[in-house]
Amino acid sequence: MDSPNSIEFTMKKKEDMKTSMQRSLIFVACFMPGIIILGIVMAVATQFLLAVMPVLIILSVYLCWYCMRFTKIEYEYVIQSGEFTVSAIYDNRSRKDLIKAAKIKDMSQVVPYHTNEPLLNAPGINQVLYYCSDLENPDLYISIFDHEKMGKIAVVFNTSRRLVQIMQFYNRLNVMLKNEFQI
Repeated sequence: MDSPNSIEFTMKKKEDMKTSMQRSLIFVACFMPGIIILGIVMAVATQFLLAVMPVLIILSVYLCWYCMRFTKIEYEYVIQSGEFTVSAIYDNRSRKDLIKAAKIKDMSQVVPYHTNEPLLNAPGINQVLYYCSDLENPDLYISIFDHEKMGKIAVVFNTSRRLVQIMQFYNRLNVMLKNEFQI
């Protein structure tokens, strides 16, 4: 821990029943309008069927491909010079910064999730953001800080021992390091 200036940690969001349902609904939502339009075209003008069908198939496949990427999410946690950033990576194609450059020294608490879960219901917290693989993971932490747009927020995120040690380096008073981490 000689120069804790930068660390990256990535965690893939766990596949669950909700994600499977989202994929099924996306598939139906993408192909159902095409099937309905094909039915209308067949009933009205069958000669246009050959011209319309390839376009509808291409549009439906593209729309399905584009929307499915939002069900394959990885969260990337980065500490760079005392600033904590959380990004979502969608299907290894695009990235969206969810929390950008939150100062670790200004965080009021960084504590393990499973022993401090009631903290999420504390008065004054405007929003709880779950940027984690799943809530059953033993290495979850809660970070509470003031966000410039959302006010006081709590973020539930995955972590590693090294990530928490670096957070503790920047904010020794408010970061609690637990003893057991999964490897």
